[in-house]
Amino acid sequence: MKLINYLLIALAFFSSCKEDTVPAQSFAKDYGSGMYIVTDNGVSFYDGDVVKNQIYKNVNATALSNPKKIKFQGTKAYIVANNKIVTANVETFESKGETGGFMNLVDFDFVSMNRIFAVDKDDSKIKVVDIDRMEITSDVETGVRTKPVFIVSKSFRSFIMNGGAVADSLKDSTIVAIDYKDELVPFANMMGSIEVGDNPNSAVFINELKILSKGIYDINNLSNNTFSSLSKVSPWDMEIVWNVSLGVYNAKNLTSNSDGSVLFFTANDGVYNMYNDGTSINNIISIESDVLLVKTELYAVNDSTNDYSKIFYINDAINNPNTIYKFNQATDLFFDTIVVDAPVRDIAFY
Repeated sequence: MKLINYLLIALAFFSSCKEDTVPAQSFAKDYGSGMYIVTDNGVSFYDGDVVKNQIYKNVNATALSNPKKIKFQGTKAYIVANNKIVTANVETFESKGETGGFMNLVDFDFVSMNRIFAVDKDDSKIKVVDIDRMEITSDVETGVRTKPVFIVSKSFRSFIMNGGAVADSLKDSTIVAIDYKDELVPFANMMGSIEVGDNPNSAVFINELKILSKGIYDINNLSNNTFSSLSKVSPWDMEIVWNVSLGVYNAKNLTSNSDGSVLFFTANDGVYNMYNDGTSINNIISIESDVLLVKTELYAVNDSTNDYSKIFYINDAINNPNTIYKFNQATDLFFDTIVVDAPVRDIAFY
């Protein structure tokens, strides 16, 4: 009799456990390859036909506050939002963790040994994040009262642009080098700084390290404005090779073609291209934009011929900040628009 009672109790226990088990949530694979647009409202996804807005909020029932930037590594998206690095699975966009501890997170880059160098503008620091644990493990100062705004990395070294701030008395002209490995040993060591132009804000490092500095640009005090400039820097010696004035104001968002021979940037009166020595500067799009992505794509020349061209993705920062325009450099024409639900802050493809 006692044995039967024990069996009944055990059966009731296991039945109760089975009833209490909650099935794992299943997420649809609605995303993946495509265009990701960071807006003031969150992240939008464009598959080439349809725009889906606020995908992180729709999947996770949590809004992203003050989103700024998105990058990808492996199967994850890494998003600057809520003054955190927020991660999501690229195919489902389900949350995969986050890390805080920032005052004003503005940019980041992936470096060796599963780490992120995160740019904290208001704390004047690069903060090292362990990707596996998603937590800050150390930090490196970029200089007293500096305002770091951009990072680019290659080989064993990262370069950080100290971009200055408004007003002119807070301008900066320094870039900082931080080494992140020696053979297979991970670390984060300040290696020095050099001066380039006023308020460096972006860079390209393909064959050579080129730094774009916006100069001084204050629409309320035009007399103090200075031209933007391009600098070539010897990255391993940390020496400036040359610096040239570009004759334009408020240059930002430096990018290039695949081999670094042609550079592109935004300025106060549109989008420009130039050779990588700062010559042959041309205004190619007369729309003031604060977002720029350049991508080589196949397009139809006519009914029977296709060819490749540089396609520019820009917003109209003044008149239509919610709209992305596609411009074909080969035809010198706009040919498509993508409309999202809020002003555009960043564009990236996966």
